[in-house]
Amino acid sequence: MKHTIVIPLYNKEAYLFDTIRSLAFQEKKPSEIIIVDDCSTDLSLACLKEALSFFAPQFLKTNIQIIALEENKGSGNAKNVGIDHATGELISFLDADASYAPSSLREIGELMEDNTIDFLVFGLLVIPSNYYLPNIKSFKNELTFLSNGLFLIPNALHTISSPDFSKGFGSNVVIRTKYLEKVRFETNVSLYQDIDFWYQVLKNINKKARVGLLNKACVEVREVEERLPKMSYATWKEVQVPIAIKRYKKSSDLYDKQLMGILSQKWFRYAMKHLPSWCQKTLFVLNHSATLMKNYFYFKKRNN
Repeated sequence: MKHTIVIPLYNKEAYLFDTIRSLAFQEKKPSEIIIVDDCSTDLSLACLKEALSFFAPQFLKTNIQIIALEENKGSGNAKNVGIDHATGELISFLDADASYAPSSLREIGELMEDNTIDFLVFGLLVIPSNYYLPNIKSFKNELTFLSNGLFLIPNALHTISSPDFSKGFGSNVVIRTKYLEKVRFETNVSLYQDIDFWYQVLKNINKKARVGLLNKACVEVREVEERLPKMSYATWKEVQVPIAIKRYKKSSDLYDKQLMGILSQKWFRYAMKHLPSWCQKTLFVLNHSATLMKNYFYFKKRNN
């Protein structure tokens, strides 16, 4: 199956060479690489072109597109542009500071084809701490073993709300492109954008579609702190409410509630880390107390 890799790029000049090298030395090369530059202000574009030129012999059979946007609209918009231009049967998003293991694309393609998997989540290694995600022990009883570290997820909307599950983070999802026809990333959203997107995909996916988990580190990503925007907030009001919590706050759907439960925990911890003072942290909690308490109940109920 043809596989499209979309790389949203913004100011990652220090990491691009390693990212491109990881694709150049795949046992099975991607059919298509689409790099969408979101108006980088550093030397990312120059470094990208240099890396692609250096590894040109490895990409003789790979179609490579560089799309330079005229306005910075965030990674969600960049990924949407990549989706719109993708021609492969499979698509995945690779962060410009992440790297695939050499056998990843070959193994993923073979497993998805041989087992008729439509949506595959795979393991990732966080570096330099060498921390592996996901930790499947807490939800292993929700999985069906297939072979070689591959599991089927019979009830994906339930399983993804486990605190130990990780989807979208660090470029660890591959999906058949046809399932993205009606879903796009939210733009102008910074917190938990990927989680929201993949949840939307799973809610809209064909009920007969098979969702799998490959319990193997196929991608290396930077430390967790680097994946969320390192923003300096003056007041609690500047910490935006995650889009999924806004969308589902009146929902009666069990899985929507479970998603809000896990996101509220992440959101709370994020605010406590990034707000400048205990006064602002207290105001955050007081002003969002109703939402936090309601969603904490969903979180506890999911994990009891």
